[in-house]
Amino acid sequence: MDMQSVRSVLLDEARELLVDMEQSLLAVESAGADAERINAIFRAAHTLKGSSGMFNLQLVVDFTHLMENLLVRVRNDELAMSAALISLLLSCGDYLSRLFDEVAAGRDEHDPDPAERARLCAQLNTYLDGAPAAAAQAASGQASAGSAQRWRIELRPQPQVLAYGLDPLAFVQYLADKGELLSLQILDEQLPPLAELDPESCYLGFVLELRSDASRESLEQALEFIAQDCAIDIECLDPPPAQEQAAERLAEVADTGRARAAEQVFIKVDARKLDELINSVGELVIRSSACNTHCAGRQDPELSELLAGVGQLVEQIRDRALNLRMVPIGEVFQRFPRVVRDVCAELGKRIELKVSGAETELDKSMVEKLNDPLLHIVRNAMDHGIESIEERRAAGKPEQGTLSLNAYHRSGSVVIEISDDGRGLNSERILAKAVERGLVAADVQLAERDIHNLIFAPGFSTAEKVTDLSGRGVGMDVVRQNIEQLRGTVEIHSVPGQGCTFRINLPLTLAIIDGFQVAVGDADFVLPLDLVVECLEFDEQPGSQVVNLRGQPLPYLRLAERFGVGRRQGARECLVVVQCGEQRAGIVVDRFVGEIQAVIKPLGRLLDGMRGLAGSTILGDGSVALLLDIPALVASPAQLTL
Repeated sequence: MDMQSVRSVLLDEARELLVDMEQSLLAVESAGADAERINAIFRAAHTLKGSSGMFNLQLVVDFTHLMENLLVRVRNDELAMSAALISLLLSCGDYLSRLFDEVAAGRDEHDPDPAERARLCAQLNTYLDGAPAAAAQAASGQASAGSAQRWRIELRPQPQVLAYGLDPLAFVQYLADKGELLSLQILDEQLPPLAELDPESCYLGFVLELRSDASRESLEQALEFIAQDCAIDIECLDPPPAQEQAAERLAEVADTGRARAAEQVFIKVDARKLDELINSVGELVIRSSACNTHCAGRQDPELSELLAGVGQLVEQIRDRALNLRMVPIGEVFQRFPRVVRDVCAELGKRIELKVSGAETELDKSMVEKLNDPLLHIVRNAMDHGIESIEERRAAGKPEQGTLSLNAYHRSGSVVIEISDDGRGLNSERILAKAVERGLVAADVQLAERDIHNLIFAPGFSTAEKVTDLSGRGVGMDVVRQNIEQLRGTVEIHSVPGQGCTFRINLPLTLAIIDGFQVAVGDADFVLPLDLVVECLEFDEQPGSQVVNLRGQPLPYLRLAERFGVGRRQGARECLVVVQCGEQRAGIVVDRFVGEIQAVIKPLGRLLDGMRGLAGSTILGDGSVALLLDIPALVASPAQLTL
């Protein structure tokens, strides 16, 4: 067994369980406690404890054991799921997340915060000690005496079970705690002579007779972590009525059907294997393009037809391979209910989070890089954008503010909107601060959009006081940088007194794109096809960097001047009109080459970091073309000048 691979699965499962537990706790807080939500929280803690025991992660096991004991009393209605208890369990989840970070780093026995562990354990024990355990247990015993059943449970662990970190006696004790232990028998027929005994092997089996009101499902769950390495037989010695037996059989069949259906639909694949597949598909695209280039100079209709068919298949393989890496953006959105809850508690505000479009899919590599930019925007919206309860009441607004996260597809890209119904941006204050810092001249005339974009300047802040959340002038410039690294743009729409919306536009993927190839002199460039609006002949207007396009002014730049590329003598210039969000501009080139599939490759050290370039790609003839970073080139009119 590859134990490192198994540990990796454990860590993935642990993080998923912690997310599920947090979401269930937040659901209890917002919608109230019910059996399904409480059971989901208990199952998460129970599963974390069991799977961690397989690897002897004692720090996790001991801590989750306390949580599990507390949650048992919540399930038995001995403890109410109060706001304070929810906050405690959320903090426990945060601590467990840090413990698993240590496990992932190979530090299984390292406690990242002993003081926090001691504080949380003390609070958990306070709840456990304060619960009327004995009285409740007695009352529970009296109430359920009529429904309790006798169970015969036989456990025969495999010899290697100890090597996997599983102690059968722990499971025996756990079962005994579920009711009244009537008898316990040790099965020792497999025990070898002392001289042949391996101290690391398990030779004993166990038979328990237990009186309990636990269901068969509950008993099976208690043993699920040892089930693969142990023969288990559970027999009810007091069978329930025939109607209950039939219902139980139907429920087991339904659960089995759902499990099999899930197994048929979903499989887990290492992300690195997907990356390798995408790289191979990229090379296939390049080779296909080379074949088409080689065939273009030949008069062979049959070969051309065959290559056209191959090209269609390559395009299908490309799209399907890229779809394998597409994941719902809800993976990012699901983190923000907790963020909103904690910030509201810190600021004393009431804010409702509304999420829509969580099913919108985006490349996984991009989803992972979106968390920090979105977090900055969300926290600023709650701190600076949405007013305090008193301010909202005075302005005639509802005391509870609204923060919305929305995602949707548009024109081959993904749009993410973060909106609030707060005070909006103060344009006069932003401009005054920019003048004070020397970012713009005092007599400059800027459009409202350009004033709003000043908040992305490094270190810019209009906050009157620094808080733990914001106001230090750090963050919004990083937001724009991170989004531009994803070949995206961010726009701001604000209405004073009504609120503000940040709109992020992103490409669907960073691996392979449909591109439009142009040339300047002997240099080739590629533009993302979804950003190209139209292609025109260019009539130069001397002394101007704006062209009249059907009565509308269109700023433009020349690639030859922007990158210092020599033009071919006598070449007639052409204009490519591109659009990013609401910003439209023209790019002047020597000639149009046509549409291509571009496999994005990183830039070398010589060009890395040059503004206006997003990467490179290999053409069919083996030459290299540069991928233009259109958002960086047309972000503002000032950037169109050299």
